[in-house]
Amino acid sequence: MKRLLSVIMIISLATLMAFAGGAKEESPVVDIGFHPEGLPIVDNKVTFELAAKTRHNKNFANLEFFQELEEKTNVHIEWNMSSEDGWKEKKGLLFSGDLPDAFFGQAILTDVDVIKYASQGLLIPLDDLIEQYCPNIKALLERGSYRKELTAPDGHIYALPNSTELSPMTHDKLFINKTWLDQLGLPMPTTIEEFTETLRAFKENDMNGNGRADEIPFSFLYNRKENGLFSLFGSFGQLDKLDHFIVDEDGNVVYTAITEPYKEAIQYFHSLYEEGLIDKEGFTHDFNVYLAKVKSPDLIVGAWVGWSLASAAGANAEHYVALPPLKGEDGRQIWNSYPSPINSKGSFAITSACEHPEVLMRWADIQYDPLVSIQVDQGLLGRTLQMDDEGNLSFLPVPEGKTFTEMIHDYSPGVNGISAVISDVSDKLELNANLQERADLDAAFAPYNVPEEQVFPSMYLTVEETERISVLETDIKAYVDQCYANWIVNGGIENEWDNYLKTLNNMGLQEYIQIYSDAYERYKSF
Repeated sequence: MKRLLSVIMIISLATLMAFAGGAKEESPVVDIGFHPEGLPIVDNKVTFELAAKTRHNKNFANLEFFQELEEKTNVHIEWNMSSEDGWKEKKGLLFSGDLPDAFFGQAILTDVDVIKYASQGLLIPLDDLIEQYCPNIKALLERGSYRKELTAPDGHIYALPNSTELSPMTHDKLFINKTWLDQLGLPMPTTIEEFTETLRAFKENDMNGNGRADEIPFSFLYNRKENGLFSLFGSFGQLDKLDHFIVDEDGNVVYTAITEPYKEAIQYFHSLYEEGLIDKEGFTHDFNVYLAKVKSPDLIVGAWVGWSLASAAGANAEHYVALPPLKGEDGRQIWNSYPSPINSKGSFAITSACEHPEVLMRWADIQYDPLVSIQVDQGLLGRTLQMDDEGNLSFLPVPEGKTFTEMIHDYSPGVNGISAVISDVSDKLELNANLQERADLDAAFAPYNVPEEQVFPSMYLTVEETERISVLETDIKAYVDQCYANWIVNGGIENEWDNYLKTLNNMGLQEYIQIYSDAYERYKSF
């Protein structure tokens, strides 16, 4: 049975072949016997301390993945583990005290952390190390927008990502109760007007037949991109996003919350709320309560926004189908897309305390090899995955008493690790039910996704920009959120709009927008 060990041996041979055209001189670090290519990385075992956090309460030292990685590389890791709950406080203590050699794992550092501590010299630039020792990371940076997204304002790369091209382009989907439509003899609504009439029919009839008026025609979850109303704004000619930033067709940065399409969408959602067609708890219930409504055995929800049916609707999934974007007055159908495969930019960073960064970078680079990355993300060969002679991958059966998530995380860091699953490998993966549904939904919404150039990207700001944004954003975001919720629930946007715009300008909104516009122009130049 093929396992990670054999994959790493293959990688070693491939790396040696890649370097055959121009071998580098032996590293001056003689005492540890460092090798710029091939395995082991060092002749004499080297130990590093890495800070890591996990949501699965696993000590990485006990994972087969890292044990086998150490056996082949001669690199030993002392793991300084933390739970996700206590990580923020612990991170501050580490940066103000004894630094580890590196920070490891998805979202271990925020964008602000990376720029702040790099500017203080606590995180080192990785560019030269990547160029010299990291063929896998170097190849990754040539794909799509990876290099742009990972490059700091000073032109250096200080942190490596966790990413997967298995991620869908569409995060939020609109689902509707097809069982109820069939009961009423109604077609799938295609316009805003038809959707409204459908919700009225859901409200006025005892759709679940329990004799109670407990039906919720339409539900959502406030301020979550997977469950919010953001893509539904597209029916009014312009999408909204969690941070309210998009890029228009002319390449200009737009703050949606001060535009006429935004205003029109809010008016529409208020009309639904006023008629009792929208969940009265949309702004107050939490994620678990929201899912409980969708999963209710009484089948109480008519339409809702979510990531997928399998993960949200449970046994009720058979009653729902995806509803394409609703046409507005202009007849267009547009929907939000998230084209970047990067889950977290700050997933691996080396500190100034590290004596042998070239060793640690080679150790990290192995995890960005395409075949290793998919094992980090989806489970080890021989444990969760199997591979045939043509390189096609498929999932092994889930053992009785285990979940698929446990199959991954009992042996591999999974979502807590560093990896870059690229389409070259994921296209050879026989999708399980969850991944297949994700792909099918993505394909269904793909015709409506806005072009990538109209998606405001994730990008680093300078220290000065970050400090100014933090001052401006606190009041601006709180005020916009307050008005958003108040106007949908209580109405009044027509009479309060002009004063709303004036108040935002007094809060420094134009400076706020300009900072992001300048950062976007810099991002495009990388």
